Parts: sequence; structure tokens; C-alpha cells
Amino acid sequence: MDLMDAAQKGMGLGDPWRIVSAQLVGSDPGEVIVEVAHKGGGGPCPTCLLACPGYDSQRRRWRHLDMWQYQTWIEADVPRVECGEHGVQQIKVPWAEVRSRFTAPFESRVIDWLREASVGAVARNMRLGWKAVYGIQARAVARGLARRPRLAMKRIGVDETSFQKRHEYVTIVTDQAAGTVLYVADGRKGESLEPFFQGLDQSQLEGIEVVAMDMHWPYVKAAAKHVPELSSKLCFDRFHVAQHFGNAVDQTRRLENKQLGADGDDSLKGTKYHWLKNPKSLSPKMRSELNELVESSLLVAKVWAVKEAASKLWHYKSWTWAKKAWAALLEWAESIDSPPLQRVVETVGKHLLGILNAIVLGASNAGAESINSKVQALKRRANGYRNRARFRDAILFHCGGLDLYPAASAHTDG
Repeated sequence: MDLMDAAQKGMGLGDPWRIVSAQLVGSDPGEVIVEVAHKGGGGPCPTCLLACPGYDSQRRRWRHLDMWQYQTWIEADVPRVECGEHGVQQIKVPWAEVRSRFTAPFESRVIDWLREASVGAVARNMRLGWKAVYGIQARAVARGLARRPRLAMKRIGVDETSFQKRHEYVTIVTDQAAGTVLYVADGRKGESLEPFFQGLDQSQLEGIEVVAMDMHWPYVKAAAKHVPELSSKLCFDRFHVAQHFGNAVDQTRRLENKQLGADGDDSLKGTKYHWLKNPKSLSPKMRSELNELVESSLLVAKVWAVKEAASKLWHYKSWTWAKKAWAALLEWAESIDSPPLQRVVETVGKHLLGILNAIVLGASNAGAESINSKVQALKRRANGYRNRARFRDAILFHCGGLDLYPAASAHTDG
């Protein structure tokens, strides 16, 4: 098969476009240039699609899929037409989207590879610059968001994930049923979340049945401004509640270990993970040691007992019984002289309504946590992101459930 035949079969063009030449130019390794011509005589306005008289033409060039080992380029003089309503505009070409420097099959191939590999690896293998790869990713996300059907989510999760440095975050909203990211914004303030709700109409807001998040008050206030009857829909995630109790155990252990160590008692030395791990995941030796510690009069043992009891209060179906159980737990915790535990009692007491909602509605932010793990994996694969816009695009590209491929080309996995 010669270059002309390969180009004809690869592009499959029809009237009013035709391939007039395909040739290998240069050397070591050289490039294939495919010249495409328009028959002239005007064409449709790209805005209203009405037939319009020709105005002039402009030279354009697009990177196409390699032909054998050679970089391949499409070149054409693309007509501009004069529309009575929309003025002078360049007509659309069938092999690429508007303003793209790449053909649709080429962009589709890059998108395929981006699903599997890092931007750096894709850039090397497709012989592109990083900026070009990021541009293709950004366009894919933009077209996916434009095509996304009207949102009709019932359960959403709100979470934050670190961007680059320790205290730099982005806010992520997920559709818990679909397991997809709906929205990404800089920061973890109320102002970060509000635009998501502002972009929904009243029927969409009323259709939300669960808003799951951690106990981050700026998020709560932002949701309360927009979601009707939020008090019955707000759910605080079990994982974050358990995290608070776990922190109380660890902080109590450290304080008590310091006090005991001053008296020459090393009972708690080297026991950090005895208290923090799930007892079922401990080795037989550690489990035996933990059992001895739990039976002691150590303060950390009492706090640990509260933590374990709290982990067993998530099975209730009745609001009334769940409230009674948690009230009894908090009363017990208040009787234990541990400042870290008392801070948790105060926090849980303030947020008890959302905890009870989560229990009765069977709500969890586990989906958001799963996506958070995927996002952190993306960040590791890219060795971090310096650009917030690219970080946002990467999250939506991989986790948004979007239709990413150009409309100008049928996507194939080959």
C-alpha cells in the first residue's frame, strides 16, 4: 500500500474534501505530509449551518496518527464563508474539532493512552510536548462537561483532598450512586463549595436526599444556604467520626506514656499500634498484649473502650434508639478524665444530628474516600501537580465519568 492509498483509507474523506497528495518529506526520520483540498464554492456557516458564499481561505496544519514510523501531518487551505448573520467564519473540517491542532483520531489515541499512563509517558510515546498533552486532556474534559446530561443526583459526598503542599486543598463533590466526580474547586472553604449548589436549579436541589461530608463547618454552612431541609439530609461520615475517637486514643496514650515514663513505668512504650489498629488485624502476640492492657486501669484503656463502643453504634434503623445509644455513650465518655476525649465528646455532641442521619439513612462518604484514593494515586503518578487547573482536569478526566472523545472521529481501542 502506497502513501496515497494509506491516507485515503485512513481518513475516509468524501465530498467536498479530497486528498490531492501524500508524500514523505525530509529525512532521518522524515514526515508524511497529506495535502487535502476543498472543492470551493462556499459552504455552511459553522454557527447556523446555512449555506454561505465563500470569502477566502486560510492555511491550516494538523498532527495525525503516524503513518508507519513517520510523523504524519494534514495540511489544507480551509475556506472561510461570509454569513449574513454571523459574519466571516472558517468552515468546520471533518477530521478535527474547531481550534484543535490535532486530528480527532490522534486526540482519541492520546486520550486512550492518558487513561493508562502518566502525562510524561504519553508525551514521550506520542512525541509531543507536555503542554500539548495537557491541552488535549483539558479539551477532553471541556467537551465531556458540555455533553454531560442534566445532573439528577440523590446522594452526594463532599470531601477535600490535598493539592500539593500540606495545607493546600481542593474540594471535590461526588455522586455517590454513580461513583463519579461532579465538581472540583480550589480550597476547602464554604466559598469553594457554594458554586456547585449555585449551578443547580430548585428541582435539582430538592432532589438531593443525602449530603455526606466530614465535620467541616464551612461546608455545612454552604450546603445549608441551598439544600432544602438540610437538617434531615446532612450526614457525617462514619470514617471521620471514628477518626476523631482514634485520635483521642492516641493523644491520651502519648500523654499517659509521658507521665508513666517520668515514674520509670514503660507499660505503654511501643504500644501505639496496639491501640490504633483494628483488633482483628493484630498478630496473635499483639492481640494478647492488647488484651492485657485493656484489662488494666490505664486511662488509655478506658478511652479505647469508648472508641470501640462507638464503632458498634452504626446499625440502628430507629432514630429514637440510635439517639438513646449515642447519648449513653457520650454520658459515659464525659465521666472519663481525658482532655482529648472530652474534646471529641464536645465535637460529637455538636454534630450528633448529622451522625444520627448517617446511621438511619445508611449514608457513608466511602465513595468520596475511594475517589480521594484514586486522586492521590494520580498525583503520585504525575509526581505532583504545580498547576491547579491541570490537577482539576486530571480528576475530572479520570473520575468524572465523562464522554471525552472528539465527535469528529469514531473512537476505537486499537
